[in-house]
Amino acid sequence: MTEAGLDAAARSLRAWLNRQQFSDLSTPEVTAFFTDSVADWATDQGYEVQREVELPTAIRQNRTGRLDLQLRHRSGKGRLISIEVDRGTKEWSLAKLVQAAELGHLALWLRWSRTPVTLPIPPTVRLIRAQVLRRTALTRAKLHSLRPDNCGY
Repeated sequence: MTEAGLDAAARSLRAWLNRQQFSDLSTPEVTAFFTDSVADWATDQGYEVQREVELPTAIRQNRTGRLDLQLRHRSGKGRLISIEVDRGTKEWSLAKLVQAAELGHLALWLRWSRTPVTLPIPPTVRLIRAQVLRRTALTRAKLHSLRPDNCGY
């Protein structure tokens, strides 16, 4: 990444995601798509990607919290990037990201849904919203689609 900082990371990831698209994926497939797409972006930017990383400071009901993705630049320079990928507005996801930011990480929350986020987002976390369309198939399955340029703040 040529520009440093939280805003630069969010802008870069949003630009990457705005080039992505998919059609008729199930809910688990959409989450996997976004997780894999973020990992591809990170690799392209020179980061090593770890999935399901424990965040020791995040504890809920005697369980340690896990971040969906944590990125470390291959050069060893720069801050860790912690990322959560969610369909819903999960307070726990935001809490983990706030704690990651308190540890000095850049914290990004990729939320895919058409509904707005109702939680206040602190200045240490950047929200990226993917405007995913949903339809119900004849089989009653919920299918999701993403068109290019549908990711923003």
